[in-house]
Amino acid sequence: MPGPSTPVVAEPSAVLGALAEGLADGHDLPEALDQLVRGLGLRGAAVRSAAGDLLGTAGEVLRDSSAPVLELAVPTRGGLPASLTVTGARPSHLPTLRAAAGILGLALAPVSSALLMDAADAERDQLADTLHDGPVQALVVARLAADVAVRGGDPVAARDAVQAALVELRRALWQIRPRGSAGLAEALEQLSAQRVEAGLAPLGLVVDPAAALSGTSGALAFRLVQVAAGPSSRVAVRTDGSTVTVHVDGGTLPAPELWGARARALGGDLFASAGRLRLVLPLTTGARTAT
Repeated sequence: MPGPSTPVVAEPSAVLGALAEGLADGHDLPEALDQLVRGLGLRGAAVRSAAGDLLGTAGEVLRDSSAPVLELAVPTRGGLPASLTVTGARPSHLPTLRAAAGILGLALAPVSSALLMDAADAERDQLADTLHDGPVQALVVARLAADVAVRGGDPVAARDAVQAALVELRRALWQIRPRGSAGLAEALEQLSAQRVEAGLAPLGLVVDPAAALSGTSGALAFRLVQVAAGPSSRVAVRTDGSTVTVHVDGGTLPAPELWGARARALGGDLFASAGRLRLVLPLTTGARTAT
């Protein structure tokens, strides 16, 4: 089979057809890019997410190469566009590469309703665990203290146990209610204060005042920080043009693929690695930024 440095080896329509058929048959992104590279005789090709993370590559993709480098937007349905970078392309390849970018976008776009349902179920499981390990245990202690008081024990101890259970329940209710929908910055400050009240370290917050997220996007960003932030996490919220990026360093996120599905459903993207998270969402137009 010809190598990537050879001239065009197939008609553009045949290359596009093979690309679409391969993706429909379940080929992963590197395999699809390899078809594109070999079919058009390119040096290499790569696709990067809106967050700048490499999603797939084939052949050689060297920005310092003598071969020409071309970047095209990969439109994704309901999401931030990814990018297709190719080396060794000719001017005559441009219409074919634009069509290929559209086909690749279809492969990146789907966010299945099943994934979103799984995310909702996972959140309910987490909520059940939180209630069981916090308020429910405090209520069990209060019930035992009340039984002791009924049998002539110390009623003050029973009252204190009930008060402690009430505090736990109020704290859990604060965590359950949606936050961030009216402004992410203020919600994160409140979350940090809640952590201090619970005896934890405050969040290390750095928030760009221009990074306006509200509504569902703000709530998602808040939930992600709430779930992922560890004892000494640092959180930075920055804006870059039309997007807002939420960085969480020093935390862990359960089921990141489900959180990624939520981000993509809102037109964003999520990158998760060991101890680091990066959530990218479209900037909320006209949102109120709390100070």
